[in-house]
Amino acid sequence: MANIFNSNISAETFFKDYWQKKPLLIRGAFANDFMQGLVSPEELAGFSLEEEIESRLIRQFDGNWDLEHGPLDESIYEDLPEENWTLLVQSLDYFHEPLQSLIKACNFMPRWRLDDVMVSFATDKGGVGPHLDQYDVFLIQGAGKRRWRVGHKDQTVVKHSPHPEISQIAAFDADLDIEVEAGDLLYIPPNTPHWGESIGDSICYSVGFRAPNLEAITQQLLEESASDLNQLWQDEGILSTSSQPGQLPDKINQWAQESIQKAAFNEKLKIAIGKEVTQLKYPELLEEQFGEISLCEAEELSEVAFFKHFKLNALSRLAFFKEADKLMVFINGEYFSANAQDLDLLETLNSYQLVNAKQFTSDRNLTRELLTGLIMASAIEFTD
Repeated sequence: MANIFNSNISAETFFKDYWQKKPLLIRGAFANDFMQGLVSPEELAGFSLEEEIESRLIRQFDGNWDLEHGPLDESIYEDLPEENWTLLVQSLDYFHEPLQSLIKACNFMPRWRLDDVMVSFATDKGGVGPHLDQYDVFLIQGAGKRRWRVGHKDQTVVKHSPHPEISQIAAFDADLDIEVEAGDLLYIPPNTPHWGESIGDSICYSVGFRAPNLEAITQQLLEESASDLNQLWQDEGILSTSSQPGQLPDKINQWAQESIQKAAFNEKLKIAIGKEVTQLKYPELLEEQFGEISLCEAEELSEVAFFKHFKLNALSRLAFFKEADKLMVFINGEYFSANAQDLDLLETLNSYQLVNAKQFTSDRNLTRELLTGLIMASAIEFTD
């Protein structure tokens, strides 16, 4: 298995020794010139003016913190001081194509596990203060330098909020106290205290990871099981004159448990999980980029896929469950079934490699069904 980024650490070692366990610093994970070309401070400020893009401006001075949500007014940048503020723009990889290269660089991770790229520009001493995140993150340094103080996972900390919308923790005992430069990468596991402060002006790229949320999966399951759960309690042969007023029969609890378990412990739970973990934050951007595709057009393009190369586009999320005789495929929050013969094709797509369908199939008709579904979801793009 190849090493991750520009290091001597294999993906296997990373997952075994670091993933969700302890921080990891990789010096020179990315080439300096690569980092310089991703996004400029001026471009980032421009994105913060856009209504559809989530952004925040955080300022602090003498212990007083202020937060302003975007879209920001351009005039705000005229009055900002030269230090103690940071601009954060969320999910910018959806809107700025060069940032998708950071997602692709994480090809040793399952695509559905990757969330988005947040970009922050900070002036001298700027940052968001010491804090915890509940998700994994790769902090990749762009232009400039930052000082990072990092503790260990599940370290005892004292939480406080210097502003109603800013959650921080008190200063903590750091295991790492380092300066990072362009191209350095710092991995932070969930619930690990960390504190970044800019040294002069600097840019940081945060590649965040998503993890399935039980509440969201349950909501998705309820949608999938609406018809199964749309039933009324029946108490024929249960009610009698000896029933106590207001007393609920034990059988109503048994009925509810069995009905919910029946809905959950079948294929619909897997469908709920797959749909949830492949949901896009901005699904409308796929339609804007690739346009609406009819079923007829998708079927025609699925035939083209046997003669041209194609790849998974950078915005899409593809995942699947392997069943005994089929694949349960999930793409951008949609579900369809595919034949088990297409496993290699799906795995190759998910690793961002170019695919020619005829290299992966023994039955074109079965593979065309899969390709039609992927094309309908605007999940793939042809390269020649």
